[in-house]
Amino acid sequence: MNAILLMLALVVPSRILFIGNSYTSRNNLPAIFREIVKSDGQPIPTIEAVAPGGKTLEQHSTLPETLAKIDQGNWDVVIVQGQSQESAMAEVALNIRTSFTQGAERLFARIKAKSPNARIVLFETWARHPDYWKNPKADLHVGRDATEMQARIRKWYAKIAEGHPNVIVAPIGDAWELNYKNPKANALHIADHSHPNYNGSYLAALVLYATIYQPTQLNILWHGPLSVAEAQRLQQIAKQTMKGRTP
Repeated sequence: MNAILLMLALVVPSRILFIGNSYTSRNNLPAIFREIVKSDGQPIPTIEAVAPGGKTLEQHSTLPETLAKIDQGNWDVVIVQGQSQESAMAEVALNIRTSFTQGAERLFARIKAKSPNARIVLFETWARHPDYWKNPKADLHVGRDATEMQARIRKWYAKIAEGHPNVIVAPIGDAWELNYKNPKANALHIADHSHPNYNGSYLAALVLYATIYQPTQLNILWHGPLSVAEAQRLQQIAKQTMKGRTP
């Protein structure tokens, strides 16, 4: 167990910053996260976000809007989400690997300089929907199928966390993968096979909540537009994904 992260996890965050792109902004993921925090009886933090479409970690590391948010300082948690393909393509493309890893390092350094006690939570993204690979024009640089793509995403988010005691990965993509192991499960992607529907954003927010707050139970009453049954199903997936994981 990472003793530093365990100690930081005991501090209830009052200021949380999201850095990402459309995977964060679609369905207003920060607002869903806020409602989950509120529903579980936690103090409601100040939440801000910078999430312009398509941005990579390297682009965020020089984007004035992102740097201005980081430079506000006194963040307790900073959630960092990369572009949807860059972690998978880092496996086979040296230029993308360099961009991904160096962009992460620059962001981590800036966050640490402005918020020395911040926890950095990496938003592990998800693979394309399996139907993506039915298209003959599918870009195989991300992997030959959803399983390979997710394995690469998992590997490279873990890689950029290595050596940083204040950085932890929120296994969102792993939770999505678990959902699709049930062929009858509701989809989490929209028709483009990439972006999340509301179910997908709700599951992402659950995993972020469980990663940051480390609740002993995950029994969230708030379900937004989802049915109670679907919200409970997604909560079970989040629980299974987080089982046995520690900060």
